[in-house]
Amino acid sequence: MTTPRRSFLATAAAGALIAPLLAEPGIAASVPPSYDSRLMGAPKFIDVDGIRTRYFDAGRGPVLVLIHGGQWPATASADGFAAIFDRLAASYHVYAFDKLGMGFTDLPKTTADYSMDGIIRHAYGFMRAVGITRAIVAGHSRGALPAARIAVDHPELVSHLIIFDTNALAPDDVTLPERPDPPPATQPPTREQIRAADLASTLSYNKAIVTDASVEAEYRIAQLPKTQEASRRFRAAKEQWVRDNPDRVKANPALVNDSGALVWWMVDTKHSTLDLIRAGHLQMPTCIIWGWNDTFAPYRFGLGAMEIMSKANTNTEMHFVNHAGHFVFAEQPETVTRLIDSFMRAYS
Repeated sequence: MTTPRRSFLATAAAGALIAPLLAEPGIAASVPPSYDSRLMGAPKFIDVDGIRTRYFDAGRGPVLVLIHGGQWPATASADGFAAIFDRLAASYHVYAFDKLGMGFTDLPKTTADYSMDGIIRHAYGFMRAVGITRAIVAGHSRGALPAARIAVDHPELVSHLIIFDTNALAPDDVTLPERPDPPPATQPPTREQIRAADLASTLSYNKAIVTDASVEAEYRIAQLPKTQEASRRFRAAKEQWVRDNPDRVKANPALVNDSGALVWWMVDTKHSTLDLIRAGHLQMPTCIIWGWNDTFAPYRFGLGAMEIMSKANTNTEMHFVNHAGHFVFAEQPETVTRLIDSFMRAYS
């Protein structure tokens, strides 16, 4: 069941309640029923303002840039898009890159770049470095704010915006626990610890996304010396920020939490971006896709983001996907691909 496009809410259930879409020829027809990627086997690297940046690209068609979530020193990376990458590459030229200091991308050069502003500058720089002049930009979780900010600041570059589950573009909410899942006790963790943590995590609803390949991708990143160095540098950046902002910390101690929607390294950028959206600076077609079973960024966050964006941009729609948690695009990749294809057909 889907309400008319441009209305406040469109609901979609994985495997049900969705009008079937015709399969695209080519890569999609040969994609195995798998949560792994065949096309992400050979990474590329490019210099982005002195930062060696890992990325993957494949497919032909309109350019689609995927920005992953997570923050230092997590093992999140472009590998998180493996389940949907090949399906999207049937219809789009897909780019997925490791954000600043994450995955196999170099650490920030300065303390100031351990910030959302640093991540945004690097993401925009990556798009320019690979020669992108016009693109659909999709961001997940901590990657949704960079996607939206690039769209607001550079509308000539972004044709369409896609947002997956995030608290970074929703109204402030400080009622959530700081972190739903503790990291493995051993650092760096073993493969077995990574698998156990991912299977126990409340972030995902569909545990089929925990594959040998996904565990291996996390394990390789966890073993990198730079991953532990990122933890030390990020902690030092936080300590410096606390010294520089004693009045703000006193007024709002939650700013120095390690996670959440209002943390020190991103809160100002979040608020300024939402202010720009409210002021009408986000005018390209925008699609919000949310996992109905997400307990980390619950559906009320999605509704809050929709409330803000839809008031300022009539070309905004939202879809909830059933049987999916925080990683909606990975947990229900076929459904999300159909939703993206439908959105693009409607606004092309």
